[in-house]
Amino acid sequence: MLNHETLYGWIFAEDWDAVLAMLYQERARIATEPLLRQAAHTFEVTFFEDLSGASADALERLFLLHTGGFYALAEDHFAALIARHRARPEVAAGYAGFCPEAPGCAEVLARHAARQPVPEAPWPTEEVAPLTDADHTQSLFKSQQERWFFQAVRHVFPTYLVYPNVALHAALDFEALREQLTPEERTYFFRALLDCAVFDQEHDYRPCFFFELDSPLHDDPERQARDAQKDRILALAGHRLYRVRPPRNPDPAAFVGLLKSLVARAER
Repeated sequence: MLNHETLYGWIFAEDWDAVLAMLYQERARIATEPLLRQAAHTFEVTFFEDLSGASADALERLFLLHTGGFYALAEDHFAALIARHRARPEVAAGYAGFCPEAPGCAEVLARHAARQPVPEAPWPTEEVAPLTDADHTQSLFKSQQERWFFQAVRHVFPTYLVYPNVALHAALDFEALREQLTPEERTYFFRALLDCAVFDQEHDYRPCFFFELDSPLHDDPERQARDAQKDRILALAGHRLYRVRPPRNPDPAAFVGLLKSLVARAER
């Protein structure tokens, strides 16, 4: 297991890629273990002492850790970010906007706002069809139960991006799987939906958890055959499809408990 001594070694070697990966992977331990937390603070101080040698990629990854809620940067370090981009006011203002109360940020935001031109009214386009008073949109969810399930997944994975009704072909690489799929599975691949998928914005917005809410309708033999196809495709892609049966008296809290216990058992 990585420890604070490992982190100090990377700091001394200025191996920022390794440090940033550890800040993300060990974020729970950093929040609870004083020695790791102190080492992380030492990294932050060292890193911001001289940003001239820091790569734009390392800086962007550190900032994503902050905005994603994985590692909170100290307010006074936003001044260093702004100073680095003094020649690019729009970039400096972008950093300042994430911490407007930090030293110097309010001033940068005020100067940037004063430079912005008043936007012109959009030119009307005659080809646009006239709008009606109707609203024929519909919810992504077909039931209150689906809505509660989605809210529960977001609760269990608060620092990730969670989407409902994700097309299977949007989440998995078909070309990488093509030769392993049967003709029926290839057809099904482009028709199937995932009830809920969890995406990791720190790793190129790739999906990392997949969930299905299985109602009693999934007991139907034909439905079970399709479920088996979906399970196999996810398994070939290196992922588990977590199937959740609704509790007897479903509500958001009940789904949260089910999801936590399901993921905990699977990760043992």
